[in-house]
Amino acid sequence: MSTEAHAFEATEPRPEALDGLDLFALGRQAAAARDARVGRRGSFVRARQLLATGAWRGPRDAAETFVDEADLEALGGCAAVRAAGVGLCVAAADSTQARAAAQAGLRVLLRLPYRAGENERVRLERLAALAELPFAAWGAMPAPVGEPYGLDTLRLFALCRLALPRVAHLLADVGALGPRLAQMAFGFGADELFAPIVAERALRLGANAHNPSLTRKEAATLIRGAGLLACERLADGVIEEVTP
Repeated sequence: MSTEAHAFEATEPRPEALDGLDLFALGRQAAAARDARVGRRGSFVRARQLLATGAWRGPRDAAETFVDEADLEALGGCAAVRAAGVGLCVAAADSTQARAAAQAGLRVLLRLPYRAGENERVRLERLAALAELPFAAWGAMPAPVGEPYGLDTLRLFALCRLALPRVAHLLADVGALGPRLAQMAFGFGADELFAPIVAERALRLGANAHNPSLTRKEAATLIRGAGLLACERLADGVIEEVTP
């Protein structure tokens, strides 16, 4: 185990300690943990998704390729999507597909479903179980079931960052949270936006009101608005600052 891994293991907080902290104390600790892990920056990435039909959705020159666990069976399983060039699998934390994806050499982004008003002890117990998974998850992404409530969601982000010290990345899903709440999540430990990055998009009006797509400029502006250095994740994990 690396020196870095030892450091995070040594500073892992006890669940009861997290349970007693108010929202803003949690936020400060979570932001500090994020900064220690990846630096005081937020990132976004141009990605494309392999769909169940075998078609790709997203730009050909995307830096990230991913698949949702719901499409794995139709695509022939983890080994098949790995051979097709997929690098990341988005899977529920308690799914057998998450472990299978890791075993096949895919990075795993754990989707963490939650409901507003859940008991915090229950959440912490769930996070403690995730911290003991027998494979290394690349990232975690809270996924609201129903409408996400601001303070409740931000508290969960902070808990995720602090209770999952071995998970490097905490993603804010723009489609599920909306741009404003996703931006606020950066103050509570998030370090990357999960959203389609496009060259241009129509105004969010009428049927397009909930379009989660962002331009590179919009993504960078959201991150800077959270007080972080805006970066783009390129191929092979290279991080490049986005200049204003």
